[in-house]
Amino acid sequence: MKIKKTLLAAIVAAGVSVAGVSAHAEPGNGFNGNGFGPGIPGAGLNALDGIDLTKKQRKQIQTILQEAHRQDQAQDLRGDFDKIHRQIEDALTSPGPVDKDKVATLQQEMATLRAQRESQHLETASRIHDVLTADQLAQIHARQVKIHDLLDQLHAVEHPAPAADADKSGK
Repeated sequence: MKIKKTLLAAIVAAGVSVAGVSAHAEPGNGFNGNGFGPGIPGAGLNALDGIDLTKKQRKQIQTILQEAHRQDQAQDLRGDFDKIHRQIEDALTSPGPVDKDKVATLQQEMATLRAQRESQHLETASRIHDVLTADQLAQIHARQVKIHDLLDQLHAVEHPAPAADADKSGK
């Protein structure tokens, strides 16, 4: 039973990783008030929310995101991720012993695709960064710090440290 749960968890995890492949640069999908979709890739989906952009900045960023989207579409990494994901599913659900070498090779292929995608996202983020002013970047950074602090607080609530008294008494 535990093996089935572990297998299911691995399949679900691989599926989740495939789901977000090309969502980063779809311009105009309304994720933020500027109409740029996800904002700065790698900086959170709403990185540009609340940032007062000039008309020129909006146009520049829109162009950057459209180019990134076209590049994503041309490379079709989603198709490559789907293909590898299906091969991993097949390897993990076929009767007989799991071909661990094959799964390891497929994992490496997926890691290479992820690295390629991340590099593209960072290039897009860098180009958007260069459009923004120091004040705008500071505003984005301040919001990110607040978000990280809130996430840390949430984690502490969800995963509290064991009580010190319980550890000492052995109870």
